[in-house]
Amino acid sequence: MKKLIIFAAHFCLLTIFGPSPLSGHSQYETVEVWRNLLAEESDSVSWVSITVRIEVSAGGRSFPPSERKLEALGTVLAPDGLTVLSLNKVDPTDSILSRMRGPADINVNYTEVLILRADGSEIKADFVLKDEDLDLAFIRPQLEQSGKNDLLVFEYIDYNASITPPLETLDEVVSLGRLGRNLYRKPTLQRGWVNAVINKPRDYFVVENVTPGTPVFDQSGIWIGITAFRKEGGKPSGVITVPAKDVMEIAQQVRERTD
Repeated sequence: MKKLIIFAAHFCLLTIFGPSPLSGHSQYETVEVWRNLLAEESDSVSWVSITVRIEVSAGGRSFPPSERKLEALGTVLAPDGLTVLSLNKVDPTDSILSRMRGPADINVNYTEVLILRADGSEIKADFVLKDEDLDLAFIRPQLEQSGKNDLLVFEYIDYNASITPPLETLDEVVSLGRLGRNLYRKPTLQRGWVNAVINKPRDYFVVENVTPGTPVFDQSGIWIGITAFRKEGGKPSGVITVPAKDVMEIAQQVRERTD
């Protein structure tokens, strides 16, 4: 009975005065922040079309090469269009090995990479780097685009290295994405929450209800990371969110190698 009286008193106070200012964002404020993300940064997430040529050899025998056309969501990191994706979404090696009865050598060549922009245009790109440990792949628009390179401007995720929001288990987050071709590739917000914060052997978050390759934001709209697969024994075993700081450090390596 005492607990019931306390709860009722607390409910009356919330009704009269609203949530405490110490409680952080109200639910209404958070939703407005996220809706602004959708309105202002949705073009920083694009579908990417990748054609791969696959060569397989096993047991001393080489199989005829084959081609696949894959699509995956990518997040633009810079105004020049540098884009990060989940490697597993654009590299069929793991899925092929899972169907093989024994060891095999698999060679994947990226023959065509296209960034599919919201306006319907297709931008040719190069596959420039992959990080198998973090399940990240990086592509970059080609410098020459029929003489129109000066017109290529990309929306990109805003990153501030001085801001590292402290995330805790059960914090609400949101990821920015896009629907598939059958639903006109419309931008989406996908609400999720933090299941765990991992600090060893390296930092990452376990976030529920996210899609690989998409950016995740906290309740203040700060970008916290990119969703990817966690691998165990060389195979995907779960979905994680790689912190934005780590993603941008690898992006810097891409620039040092390709500029």
